[in-house]
Amino acid sequence: MSMVYHAMKKTLFVLAYAVVALTIFSIGETSKNDQLSIALSGQYAKKMTDASEKLDELNNAVKKTLLFKESDGSSKAREDIWRLSSDIKNSVSSLPLDQSFSTSWLNYLGRLGNFAKEADRNNDIENYYKVMTQASKNLDLMSEEWEVATAGMVSGRLSMSDWSDRLDGTKSQHDWSGMGTAVKKYTESDFPLTASESDSMKKKELQQMEDGKVTKKQAVERFKKIFPTVSNEIIGVESSKPGSPYPFFHIRFSERNSIGYIDITEKGGHILSYLEERPFSNEVLPFDILKEKAESFLKSADYQDLVFEESRENNTAWHMVFVRVEPRYKAKVFSDTIHLKIAKDTGSIIGLDASEYIRKEKTDEQAIVKKDWQSFFHEGVKITKEELAYVEDDRLNQRLAHYLIVTKEEHGVIGTYAVIVDTETLEVIKTERLQ
Repeated sequence: MSMVYHAMKKTLFVLAYAVVALTIFSIGETSKNDQLSIALSGQYAKKMTDASEKLDELNNAVKKTLLFKESDGSSKAREDIWRLSSDIKNSVSSLPLDQSFSTSWLNYLGRLGNFAKEADRNNDIENYYKVMTQASKNLDLMSEEWEVATAGMVSGRLSMSDWSDRLDGTKSQHDWSGMGTAVKKYTESDFPLTASESDSMKKKELQQMEDGKVTKKQAVERFKKIFPTVSNEIIGVESSKPGSPYPFFHIRFSERNSIGYIDITEKGGHILSYLEERPFSNEVLPFDILKEKAESFLKSADYQDLVFEESRENNTAWHMVFVRVEPRYKAKVFSDTIHLKIAKDTGSIIGLDASEYIRKEKTDEQAIVKKDWQSFFHEGVKITKEELAYVEDDRLNQRLAHYLIVTKEEHGVIGTYAVIVDTETLEVIKTERLQ
């Protein structure tokens, strides 16, 4: 389904990024090459310059929106706020910034951009003015702090160790952690979380998990049970750094021509992610056999409540998505997924992301109102698939919904859409054209 597809693209990016990290790990001293160091320094300087310039533009855009009593007058500036906040996030996320500051700053930018984007829908000019007036003051303070913190860092002549020292919260002369704390306070005062958002944040940070803690030894045993063929040559077991949203164990391994890692939560010993990097042969097993191997692996790993949803392939592997099914309505829970990467040559699991699955969304009982779909849709719209699914609405609540795949002829071309309708209110939660 399309909703899972978007989550899948995010996961594939994470897996691809991890492959790059493993490749850097495998070649070791290459990262110290002078040419690479110069190139990276230049990239960092460009990203830093871009972030600084657009922070000034963002501050000006916020001030422009405060000139008007009617939302139409500030629509262009609000679009700029959305665009610039996203651009700054992209630049900042590419820099080796102190983690506590980076997390707080990216969160603030995201909430600022979303608030500006949703202003038309909320249609509350008075509240918008109040919020953005305070945001403007805080952006002034942040701009001044940023200028002091990044002074002299856009020349492109800093070494990698210089960048590391200047941006590391424990080594830098600048108080990056203090800046992070200040920005967190800005977020709490300017854009306080709603009850639904707060609950969603707790789930993402696994704060609601009640499982007991496991030891490093128990985490390793879990690894050996799930991946017996690659867990014999463990080369390192580390705990996550202080400040991580949730504590986990990072286990690295090297087996013959393979290198990789697995992250396992300290609470409950749940697998967060797994990645193996190795050479591939030219052999390609049939898709049905690979799918059976994936399903067999999940069952052996005690994932008993999943069904296959969709897949994509590249030249070496299939990427498969499995979705949890809740027992009451036999409805798929699209927020609870596991992503697998299966090697085409042997059918072995070379990638796994279960971070969404272990959060386990709470699904409530809900009425199912019958609806005449013929009267709901125009003539010519055909329903090709109908099932029940739990989906997240725009208020971040899990709602039981009719998940419909419909088609319609559009000037000689068949258009395919996913239409998601709340089973109780019959509200259309989302309509999306499928690729």
